[in-house]
Order: sequence, then C-alpha cells, then structure tokens
Amino acid sequence: MKMNKVFEATQAQIRSTTEALRELDFVQYDIPMDIICTPDKQIITWKNHKGGREVSGKAFTTVAQYLAITSSNAYQLLLKDYSIIRYSFTFRENKLLAQNLLWWPCPVRLDSDMEEEFGLLESIKSLLEDGDVQGKLLMRTPVRVDFDASKNTEYHPGAHIHMQHYGCRINSETPMCFNKFIRFIIMNFYPEIQVNYKHWHDLTYQYPCPRKKIEYINRTKLLIDSR
Repeated sequence: MKMNKVFEATQAQIRSTTEALRELDFVQYDIPMDIICTPDKQIITWKNHKGGREVSGKAFTTVAQYLAITSSNAYQLLLKDYSIIRYSFTFRENKLLAQNLLWWPCPVRLDSDMEEEFGLLESIKSLLEDGDVQGKLLMRTPVRVDFDASKNTEYHPGAHIHMQHYGCRINSETPMCFNKFIRFIIMNFYPEIQVNYKHWHDLTYQYPCPRKKIEYINRTKLLIDSR
C-alpha cells in the first residue's frame, strides 16, 4: 500500500526530534513507535498497549496510571527526570483523524543512583511508601492533547487539552504536530533546558471539519503557539 506523505513526514519528524533530544540527554530512553497500516487507515502509536481501570480516562492524574504505563512500557520516551511521553496519530489518506499526545510527569523526585540500584518502579513505590515522602513528592499534573474528528460536540471539542482533572477538556481548536507539543512541554515545564529550535519544522494537518460551526458549552480556549 502506498504511504501518504503526511504519514511519512510525521514519522520522520518524530524520529529526528527524538534523536535531537537524546543528544541533549533530555531523553534517556526511547521505545520505537509502532506502525499499523490497514487498507483504510495508517496509525502511529505506542507498543504494549494495556487496557483496564488503571489506564482509563477517570484514572488520569493518579499515580496508579503512571505506574501502569511505565510498568508495561506503553510509552515511547522516558525523559531525564523519569517523566514519560507517548503519542499516537491516525490518518486516512492525507487527513488526520485522531491524535493523542501525553506528558506524564514522574510523581516523585528520583535520583539515578536509586533507580539504577532498585529499578524505576520499585524506587518510586519505595519513595511513596516512605513516611517522609513530602520532600520527594512532586505535585505536577499530566498534560494530554487529544484530537478526534468523530467526537466533536458542544460538550466535547474535537481538539482539546486535558490537565488536572479527568473531566477537563479545554478547547485547543486544532490538532498539533509532535514538534509543537514537545516545544510546549519543554518551554513551560523544563525552562532550564536550552534547545535550538531553528531546525524544528512544524507540520500542519488537514482534518475533517464539521459542516456547521459548533458552539461549545465551555467556551474556554487554550491556543498553543510555542514557536
């Protein structure tokens, strides 16, 4: 089956940016993306998908969700502070149908010596069970950027951002490429990281649009421009 150019460009962008972030030691470990092609769709996603209550939408922001994702290696990037990035894109021909971009911050302050000795999961569980956890606990919300062209209603914007609460859906108006998402995360949550974005080129996606303008019940918007 002939690949569409947007699908190929998205893969190339992700690989190039991941390599650049590894050279900066911002990414310490990466799991190659999973590529799924059917006669109808082309999908970029993560391997080792795990279902269940711990990874459901209502478990968003819970430590159990972070542990479930990391324990099953259901992500693509492990960052220098043991936060994770995962992403998925679904295309039909040259149009984006859906996407999911997630930054899940590590819930505790963890040093590399402890991680090397006990492993990531056991180190985190040990710190959380410690009676003096307050000095290690990090109160950071995950950020998930979603787009689904088939789910665009007055209560559920097709493009939206989740943070702080599983029911939070802040209208972001349009989907975004991998580079734009990563820039947003670095600029806002890792301001100490110096990145030369000169050669980072964004992708603009075409996607199915509703025939009639939708008036959303929640009129809050969060438009990300991280150039």
